Amino acid sequence: MKKLILIAALAVFALNASAAGGYKSSKPLDNTYVTLQGGVYEPFAGQNILKDARPVIRLSVNKFFNTVVGASIWAQTYINNNNYNNYTAYPFYDFSSLVGQGNKTLFDGLNVGVNGLVNLNNLFAGYAGAPRFFEVIAEAGVGYFHQFGTWGVENWRATSHSTIDFALDFNFNLNEKLQLGIRPEVQFMERTTHLYRKYAQVQLTAGIAYNLGGVFTPIVPRDQAEIDALNGKINDLRSELDAKDRMIAGLNKTINDLKAELAKKPVVAPAAAPVKVALQPSVIFRQGKSVIDANEFAEIEMVAKYMKNHPDANILIEGYASPEGPADLNQKLSEKRAEVVKNTLIKKYGIAAERLEAKGMGITDKLFDEYDFNRVAMFIVK
Repeated sequence: MKKLILIAALAVFALNASAAGGYKSSKPLDNTYVTLQGGVYEPFAGQNILKDARPVIRLSVNKFFNTVVGASIWAQTYINNNNYNNYTAYPFYDFSSLVGQGNKTLFDGLNVGVNGLVNLNNLFAGYAGAPRFFEVIAEAGVGYFHQFGTWGVENWRATSHSTIDFALDFNFNLNEKLQLGIRPEVQFMERTTHLYRKYAQVQLTAGIAYNLGGVFTPIVPRDQAEIDALNGKINDLRSELDAKDRMIAGLNKTINDLKAELAKKPVVAPAAAPVKVALQPSVIFRQGKSVIDANEFAEIEMVAKYMKNHPDANILIEGYASPEGPADLNQKLSEKRAEVVKNTLIKKYGIAAERLEAKGMGITDKLFDEYDFNRVAMFIVK
């Protein structure tokens, strides 16, 4: 047993060394397959084909470290279907007195183990840059088998054995993620430190596998001439960057010199822009009209009273129109509205004409949120 394990380890090491280089996987879960299979198993020797077959379920996690070599952690359980009424599969025991009794447990046994994997296609034909549609994987490894039993025969009570497993996986890659597989296997159980054919069993399972990550991708080789050319370009860019750094340093020095010179000169503050003060009253017009409604005279009267209380104040009357209609027509309409308000202040309320200015501002929709309020004349203190 130990010799077999040592030989297998040496073989895996040699295959791993021969497959190294040329391809890479970038993530830890790349080329990691979770496989679920179901099928049947039966004794290797003396079996009554199909009649002695019993169901088995197998779960494994397979990881390829490179394009050829991988490893598998697996577990499989053997389901009891109470089909041991015929014992011709086990000629080395006399079960005649136990016919019809059968095993009373739900499972016949549980087997867990570790296998080494070798992709035969990639080993002999090389990796094609992506998984082939059909691949053959060779497996060999060791396991630990626990047999459940309730029979009275000593050899069929609950026992445990080490196992040696050999299998071939015939896989069909549907894409980089999904894989269908068929797996014939021979499993030898070790009893009394020896492997016996009569303690072996064969099984056939099939199922689906899912790749948790990506697949191996080619490493693109580069020749020395290409590397030298790239290094030369990098050096040229470094030289350009150094020249720009020197230019920036010179510009910064010039800026600092100008700042120092500017600090020596007196600072003259710019003249403040005149503040535009609008009086609260405003005159609203109907659409397309420049006639003052009767209820709007109260607003004009308030402005007249303000001007009489402030004899030094001069007023700019700004007329506006809402955006309906042509712009040139609305410009004239805004001028008429300003003029009619100005004339009302002069003729009705006795305000001196030289204290008033009328100006048409054209169309707007910005003065008020209410659309109709923009047909207005406003009073600005000059």
